[in-house]
Amino acid sequence: MDFFMKMTSSPLAKFGLGLYLLLTLSSSGASSEPIDSVAATHPCARMSVKSLDKRAAPYQDTIQKYATQYQVSEAVIKAVIAIESCYNQQAESPKGAQGLMQLIPETAERFGVSDSMDSHQNIQGGTRYLAWLWKRFDGDLTKVLAAYNAGEGRVDQYKGIPPYRETQNYVRNVMFVHNKLAGVEESLKDEVSPKSEVSTSSTAVFFHSAVISTNTPAVTVRRASFTQATPSVPPVPRRVVAVFESPFKVTRPTKPGRAGWSANKARAPQLYKH
Repeated sequence: MDFFMKMTSSPLAKFGLGLYLLLTLSSSGASSEPIDSVAATHPCARMSVKSLDKRAAPYQDTIQKYATQYQVSEAVIKAVIAIESCYNQQAESPKGAQGLMQLIPETAERFGVSDSMDSHQNIQGGTRYLAWLWKRFDGDLTKVLAAYNAGEGRVDQYKGIPPYRETQNYVRNVMFVHNKLAGVEESLKDEVSPKSEVSTSSTAVFFHSAVISTNTPAVTVRRASFTQATPSVPPVPRRVVAVFESPFKVTRPTKPGRAGWSANKARAPQLYKH
């Protein structure tokens, strides 16, 4: 009896075996869900640009220095720091990740960081790791961020973002902050000029423009016209005149009067029924 009650209250009984297996197996591969399809979930991701810049201010010189040295966009570095530690220099995760960019001991040693709690060393090591991942994944920013969170081995295994909720949320939140800091949406609005056509580009930049090339076609934005069209003068109604034309090919002039009517009726009596 207890076994029967457990089975009837299980997801198998509620949704059906086929549907339950489909939902279970659908999450076994790499995620194909658009990274921006769900709003940001990280508290720091929901901060305004002004608040994020205020938190980044004490580390701005260091971020700018290593962004230039390793040719990585400042917006990417700041977005990673925002989601990794929310600019808490002393942050430490249960897995042992430390500092602003949450470097685990293996990664810190790999990129020459002796003290992950030191902001200069931490930002240098994290930025250097991002630059290495960028080359490793041929400029695919989503794979770069997924590898920063879950490791490049997992990205290779699933050939994309691993099906881990933590990693998927991480990539989504970092991209959300990056686009906000880089002003992707704002730049499109600001670049619309009074001209009839304006050519803009919406490509997110990971590396500085000196070392990145893109084949993304420009987007043509047409300015909407808000002038009210002059109403056209309605056409003057005309008298409808019905003209009867004989359905028969006339090879000679028809007979006038009663004789012509009789001739047509003889040819097509169905048209003259009353």
